[in-house]
Amino acid sequence: MSHWIFTVTSHKSDGEIFIGEEIFRQRMADGFWGLGEKTPNRSSLRKGDQVVYYIGLPMKSFAGCAVLASDSLKRTDEERKRFSHGKKFYSAEYGVLLEQIEIWDKPRPIENVLAHLKFIENKEYWFAYLQGGVRQISQEDFHTAILGPRSAGLPIQLTEDTLQSASEFALEIHLEEFIDKNWDNIDFGAKLSRYEMEDQDGRQFPAGPWSIDFLCTERGTGDFVVVELKRGKTSDAAVGQILRYISWVRKNMAKEGQRVKGIIIAKEVDEALGYAVRDLVDVSVSTYRVDFSLAPFKK
Repeated sequence: MSHWIFTVTSHKSDGEIFIGEEIFRQRMADGFWGLGEKTPNRSSLRKGDQVVYYIGLPMKSFAGCAVLASDSLKRTDEERKRFSHGKKFYSAEYGVLLEQIEIWDKPRPIENVLAHLKFIENKEYWFAYLQGGVRQISQEDFHTAILGPRSAGLPIQLTEDTLQSASEFALEIHLEEFIDKNWDNIDFGAKLSRYEMEDQDGRQFPAGPWSIDFLCTERGTGDFVVVELKRGKTSDAAVGQILRYISWVRKNMAKEGQRVKGIIIAKEVDEALGYAVRDLVDVSVSTYRVDFSLAPFKK
């Protein structure tokens, strides 16, 4: 059994605006959740999986939960018509049936549990993790979303290495945002386009239970490119992570003959990282530099 977040946001279709909360309540009344052909993780949904529902702006809250009563399947013409309510927006080609549906009287703001949700690594820019319709989460995060935070646990033992990693991690939180806002001005070694689909812009792209910092395609070749920030991880962990993401994209998204490459962005390349990527043809490393200067004030 897997655990998922289904995100619903407001949409405009055929000149009509569909509010996120209205979409949620309609789908709950139908006992059916519509999915697009390219919805991330669509093919991994299975009967018996548990789902918590998140409604975006302006609510920014978890609003209910359900159990999947079917796998994700292509809907018949009769089903598409029945669940469309005469509107193109609701006419989904794929979907899952729902059971044990709960709609909470009081939606639970994400800000109340944000600090305890482990799948959101970058708390300052948490909203990037809730793009797209379907994201897999751990059982612990699922329980946090529906029951609230538990105890914080034992204090972390601070060491020199821990402090250095924390400092690097904090810097790269803002680096991710800088890359996001300055995408077209950054030299990645090749022209990259963010992979966009439905409500996803390629940032914190849901890959099974994981999140890819930036999923892109290379202009010209069409190859997939996974861009990952090292984020204070050890070199071995960083390389292992990007290889896992490359493998996931190759299996679940790439077409025959379409390559999947990876770029690790790090503050520096230590000996371990250098050796780890030396023989990896499809993985490269780019380093970043932070420039800071003062200009005298002219009186």
